[in-house]
Amino acid sequence: MRIQLYLASLLLLCSQLVQAAPPLRVLTEDYPPFNMMGQGGHISGLSTDIVQELFRRAGVSYDISLLPWIRAFNLTVLEANTCLYSTTRTDSREHQFKWIGPLVENPWVLYARADSRHAILSLEEARSFKIGGYSGDAISQYLIDRGFDVDLANTDQLNVKKLLVGRIDFWATGKYLGASLLAREKVSQLKPVLTFNTTLLYLACNPAMADSQVQQLNELLRGMQRDGTLARINAKYLNQKD
Repeated sequence: MRIQLYLASLLLLCSQLVQAAPPLRVLTEDYPPFNMMGQGGHISGLSTDIVQELFRRAGVSYDISLLPWIRAFNLTVLEANTCLYSTTRTDSREHQFKWIGPLVENPWVLYARADSRHAILSLEEARSFKIGGYSGDAISQYLIDRGFDVDLANTDQLNVKKLLVGRIDFWATGKYLGASLLAREKVSQLKPVLTFNTTLLYLACNPAMADSQVQQLNELLRGMQRDGTLARINAKYLNQKD
C-alpha cells in the first residue's frame, strides 16, 4: 500500500510540474516574408507558419513576440526557455544557440538604383562602393568581416530610402526581404543586380534547451520536409517573388 501511495504521489507531482512549465518564449523580428506582423496583429510569414506547425506536432506550448532584431537576439542568448527565428547560422553564432532547422533558404543580393551606372559582375567589384546594411544582421557582418565599406542602419527599411537618395551605392539584403520591403513601400526605382551568397535560416534556441527536445524538433522538421509540408508553405509565400 505504501508503494502504491508513493507512486501515486510521484505521478501527481510530475503532472503538476508539467502543468506548471511555462510556455516557450519565441522571439522574431519584422523580416518579411519570413516573419512579420500580419492582419489583426497576428505574427505571420513563411518561417512563422513552419515554426507554428512544428510546435503543434511537438505539443509544445509557446508565445511569439515580435521585437527589434538586436534585442530579440540578446534575449535569446541570455534567457533560458527562449528561441529566435529566422536566424542565419554562422560560425560566430554556432555556440551561442542550439539549432533547429534549416527552415528555409535565404539568397543574399545587392540592390542598386535602376539608373545606377555602377555595373558589377561579382561582389569583389563592389569593394570600392558604400553598401547599406543594418545593425546585427548576418549579411552586414559577413561584408564587414571581409573589409567592405558597410553603412549600418537601425532597420533594413531605412536602406530603401538611403539608396533612393544616394547615401549608399548598393543595398545588401535578403532576396525575398528586399522584394517584400519594396512592395510594401511601393518602390519601383530599385533593382537586384547581384546574388552573392545563399544561406539557411534556423530556429535558434538558448543553449539551456534539452538536447532531447532539440533532437525531437529536428526529427519532426525532417518529417515536415518528407511529407511536403515545407514545400507547400514555401510555395504559399515565395512563388510570386521568384
